[in-house]
Amino acid sequence: MKTAPRRNDLSPPSAEPNGLTEAPPPVYRIIIHDLVIPWRIGVRAHEEERRQRVRLNLELLVREQQDPAADDYQEVICYETIVERIRSMADSGHVKLAETVAHNVAMMCLEDPRSEAITVRVEKLEAIHDAASVGVEIHRSRGNLSAESATPTLLSANNE
Repeated sequence: MKTAPRRNDLSPPSAEPNGLTEAPPPVYRIIIHDLVIPWRIGVRAHEEERRQRVRLNLELLVREQQDPAADDYQEVICYETIVERIRSMADSGHVKLAETVAHNVAMMCLEDPRSEAITVRVEKLEAIHDAASVGVEIHRSRGNLSAESATPTLLSANNE
């Protein structure tokens, strides 16, 4: 029995009128691994009062710049800017759910029109005594953006 070839659901080919498919645009991944930030997160009263360590892992699928050989820092998404914006989120107040943190980080990254998809993992490192961590992992793609999303924010180094 023949099976249909698997398509990469992050960058599906687009059909052209002549029946041929156009190659998907080149992409790369921005990876932020094991970022630990103090955050007031949780549904318990003591979690509102003090920060606990939260570990974030992100894989952001991004369309490649027009000329990757140009070595132009201004044409790429800056992972330092992403980290700074996540730190700002942590400083902005208490959040009840790790799911909310993951969603907000994903939507912030997808605001940049060069971003195609993201996987975000949020882990609370101090929530359960007998576990190294507990948390959530979500996946979002450009198609998940709502119509009421704000004007795109470029995550470049010059956008501070």
